[in-house]
Amino acid sequence: MSAEKAIPIPGYESSVTDVGFHKINVRGYPLADIIRKLTFTETVFLTIRGELPTEKQTRVMDAVLCGIVDHGLFAPTSLATRVVASAAPDSIMTGVAAGMLTVGAVTVSPQDTAVVIEEALKMMKEEGMSKEEAATKIVEDHKANRKRMPGLGHPLHPTGDPRAIALKEVAVENGVWGEKGDIYEEIHRAFAEITGKSFPINIDGMMGCVLSELGFLPKEMAGVAALSFMPGMIAHAVEESKTIKLRVAECEYTGVPERKLP
Repeated sequence: MSAEKAIPIPGYESSVTDVGFHKINVRGYPLADIIRKLTFTETVFLTIRGELPTEKQTRVMDAVLCGIVDHGLFAPTSLATRVVASAAPDSIMTGVAAGMLTVGAVTVSPQDTAVVIEEALKMMKEEGMSKEEAATKIVEDHKANRKRMPGLGHPLHPTGDPRAIALKEVAVENGVWGEKGDIYEEIHRAFAEITGKSFPINIDGMMGCVLSELGFLPKEMAGVAALSFMPGMIAHAVEESKTIKLRVAECEYTGVPERKLP
């Protein structure tokens, strides 16, 4: 479509990109320069956060994007991708789209951990609570309201999520760990003390801590997590489309016995 035929839609404003005749700027930087000089990780950070990351932030962001690249068919994300790809093998995009739609509170949710961290920090700032008092209040509120504490536990990693452990190591090594990560670890400690349950911090929880330290907003984090999962979705969709077999599952019927209509 030529520039002369383009019809601008009134009322729109954006600080993300400036596109015009012979011009594509992302957060003020020409995209051609970005292609020449930046890594994808740096470009992701720039596009979402608006400024270039430091060298250490880049290393930590890189680790975040590696965090949930795949988790086999144990993850609903990969399973949904393969089931839908088996039904539409001509293109992987329907399968990838199905996988993306499984990104939610139970599967990929660093943003939920970040919200809890923000709540605790607000209590400390506005109500003068100590870190320990805020963490205890958060856990007690969740317990009283029967709310799941985000970022804790994993059925395959009951004694420690190796992905979370590795991600924290990279964050600490690069100086991207501070008050936000500390408060969540205090919430984790309070949770074990109050509930008697020794769930480890899982990768979603650690991503929530680290992305908070990197300055990301909770609303941005689900998208970052989906980016991390994307290579796995693509790989599973491609592999599934090569088999050209429709995925089905056996199901045990628990309804009323067969009967006749009156």
